[in-house]
Amino acid sequence: MLTNKLLWWCVHLKYMMQLLKLNSIRSRMLSGFLFLTLLIICVAAVSIYMLDQTNRIIAIHARISQLEITTLSLLKNDNDFFDLETINQRYFETHESSYLKKRDSLRKLIVRGTNEIVAQSKNGIVESLQQVDTVLNQYNTKFELLETLLFEKGFKDFGLEGQMRFHAHKLEEAQFHLDQYMVLSLRRNEKDFFLRHEVMYIQNVNQIAYRFIIELRKNETINLAALHHLQQYIQLFNKLADIQIQIGLSSRDGLRADLNALSDQLVQRYFSLSKYSDEVSSAAQTQVRVFFLLVVAGAVIFSLISGYWISKKLSSPIAKLSKVMSKVVGSKKYISPSFSIESAAEEINTLTQSFTHLIQETEAQMNEVKLKSRQLKGRNLELKKLNKELDSFIYSTAHDLRSPLTSLLGLLNIMKYENQQDSIKPHIQMMENSINRMEDFIEQIVGYSKNKRLALQPGIIEFNSLLSEVFDSHQFLPGAAAIQHIIDIQQKTPFYTDRGRLHILFNNLISNAIRYADFSKPNSFIQVTIVIEDSYARIDFTDNGIGIGSEHIEKIFHMFYRANASSKGSGLGLFIFKETITKLGGHVSVESTLGVGTQFRIKLPNLAATIKKTSEPNVIMPNPQPEVVL
Repeated sequence: MLTNKLLWWCVHLKYMMQLLKLNSIRSRMLSGFLFLTLLIICVAAVSIYMLDQTNRIIAIHARISQLEITTLSLLKNDNDFFDLETINQRYFETHESSYLKKRDSLRKLIVRGTNEIVAQSKNGIVESLQQVDTVLNQYNTKFELLETLLFEKGFKDFGLEGQMRFHAHKLEEAQFHLDQYMVLSLRRNEKDFFLRHEVMYIQNVNQIAYRFIIELRKNETINLAALHHLQQYIQLFNKLADIQIQIGLSSRDGLRADLNALSDQLVQRYFSLSKYSDEVSSAAQTQVRVFFLLVVAGAVIFSLISGYWISKKLSSPIAKLSKVMSKVVGSKKYISPSFSIESAAEEINTLTQSFTHLIQETEAQMNEVKLKSRQLKGRNLELKKLNKELDSFIYSTAHDLRSPLTSLLGLLNIMKYENQQDSIKPHIQMMENSINRMEDFIEQIVGYSKNKRLALQPGIIEFNSLLSEVFDSHQFLPGAAAIQHIIDIQQKTPFYTDRGRLHILFNNLISNAIRYADFSKPNSFIQVTIVIEDSYARIDFTDNGIGIGSEHIEKIFHMFYRANASSKGSGLGLFIFKETITKLGGHVSVESTLGVGTQFRIKLPNLAATIKKTSEPNVIMPNPQPEVVL
């Protein structure tokens, strides 16, 4: 058997050595992994075995403790039996007792527990258990004898005591005309014996009974029935006295003394057994701890050795290759790497060749990137020039377009007053409206260009004056006078942002609210609620106009999109509005119900942090504004 195991190990070691000679990382890693796996399996098997042995010893120790507890319960049950059942008439009447039933079940538990422990234990514990079992059998024999004597002795009207009392009561009856002094002397000594448990009272009872019998026989009119009762009484008393002596006149005599001694032996045996079991359990646990400490130490040593081996066989070539790569990558000029190690794995050599090819490809690509970069710089310069020309074109175009439009408006106004023909007036009004839309479109194009091109110019904002300025600029729009203005500003701290762009936001919202107001409602309103915190301002703009259909909500910020087919706008207003909010670093959400109204919820950051403290003016914090109805 040993020879076969040695051959098995030799074959596997030879196979592992062949793996070590293979010139690849995978084979070397595989050999190390196989060796480590084999070691782990061996350690795990030994660990499981030792843990199983330790758990078995601990389980035996626990069962011994449980067996000791069961035995102590048996002893307590026996004491309760002697204390309570010896004065229980029901027991003497039926010879049945709950204590005896419990005792039988406890004895069965003790026997079964002892057998289980013996089946799983070694010689030392088995010998101790056999000694305990011997003492326990002796104890049970004594107890059964004692129980038999107690039942035979009886109590009150049962057993020998009941029979003795029967004859004693007969002697006390008046029909026998006996000397009651003699009868009382017999009863008094009888009771003293059973109370005090002294032998002298047995002698006294027998002497008095002997004299009493002689006197009865001297009497010519002897009462044979009384003599019979007296003889039976003395005979039963002597039997009871003999039983009491066997039981024990005190705890140091008779069966009681034997039971006490056996109980002490049981306790001592169990103490020795428990101590021995505890020592065995502790020794097993100590062995397991020592074993695991050795395993941990071995694992650490193996890790160090295997780490050194892996570093030598694998890491050294990789480290050298890494240095070569760092040198090549860190060099500003192209360097062709050269690398060769005889002990390097095939993967390392392949990696070196791939790296060399990569460097060559990178050099070619870098040359191409430099060429593209020079081309890109030229195109960027052209693009900047085009952007500058485009800005100039927009402003010049806006100026050139506005001049004839202004002239046309002037001519149309002259035509209104000079020509009073009713048929021409609608056409003049239509031309005037078209020119106004054209001016709005040009203004929006210029505003969009400024928003994209100009940087933010944060400054402190006075919301009341800004809103009044915007509302005043729209007061002559059709229906503007019929709309109620509700403004609620809650300000705790100064708020900084770009005033020009904020003016664009309010201008767009207010002009749309007036343009799409629902004058069929009894009270049209525009409500502006502004809450200013330390880091942001929340602006809620609400109106009860015609509203926006749910299918248009997600598209209203698209360029040239019109939510209403009858809209007279260019479709750029809300697009510029959204672009302006984005430029300010804020965000907006819209809630609208067709026929009910629209609410824009805007949140803008406070740009106070972008203002230098040296250039910050001394600003008096405005008092929180109450709700204003205009």
